[in-house]
Amino acid sequence: MDIFSVKDKTVLITGASRGIGKSYGLGFKEAGAIVYGTGTSSKSISWMKEYGIEGRVNNVLEDDQIKDIIEEIKLKHGKLDVLINNAGIAMNKPASVLSEKDMNDLIDINFKAVFRSCQAYYKTHKRIGGNIINISSVLGLRGFALSSVYSGTKGAIIQLSKACVAEWARSKFRINVICPGFIDTDMNRALKESETIMESIKKKIPMGRMGKPEELLGTAMYLSSSASSYLTGQIIVVDGGMTEVIG
Repeated sequence: MDIFSVKDKTVLITGASRGIGKSYGLGFKEAGAIVYGTGTSSKSISWMKEYGIEGRVNNVLEDDQIKDIIEEIKLKHGKLDVLINNAGIAMNKPASVLSEKDMNDLIDINFKAVFRSCQAYYKTHKRIGGNIINISSVLGLRGFALSSVYSGTKGAIIQLSKACVAEWARSKFRINVICPGFIDTDMNRALKESETIMESIKKKIPMGRMGKPEELLGTAMYLSSSASSYLTGQIIVVDGGMTEVIG
């Protein structure tokens, strides 16, 4: 028996249209999982059909959409084995110029939507159990310039996850958090466009480079498999060693 296998597991990945989420979707599908991925529009998820991924439109600000998707999966497959809350936004702005709308967008998308997703999964699976992987960030663990409210939302995801572990563990739910470092995705396009900022970031990473989306896949697969069956409430940092030198 391969305890690291995710074959035939049902996996729902939010924010799977690009970046880390897309890498997760493709990787889990290749490993034999039944993969559902969400995006904000039909255009953003159109590529998924070609790869055998079930794409679903999900506006994370709508209360019932994620619940409906989870219930659909449960009805069709018996249960949702793994929920990966990956959807989120970033803003690289000084704290002094963040607007009220900026703050609300970050909180609504990065925190409230994650809670809503976790809650919907629990309510539909509390007699079955489940496995949640929340994607936070190293910026939820360490302070960094231009990331004030973003860092706050990512830190909140960590504490939300720990609190839900305390409430839901006896309902056979596991919840763990992955904290990526600086990953080479569209979300970090603004950072990559500045040679000065990129050099500054690379100097803070012992491995000397940004990570690749696919380098986060193994951690998610481990947390999704029976190899991690006694692991819950943990924060796993995948950042090329950065938090070891800036903390």
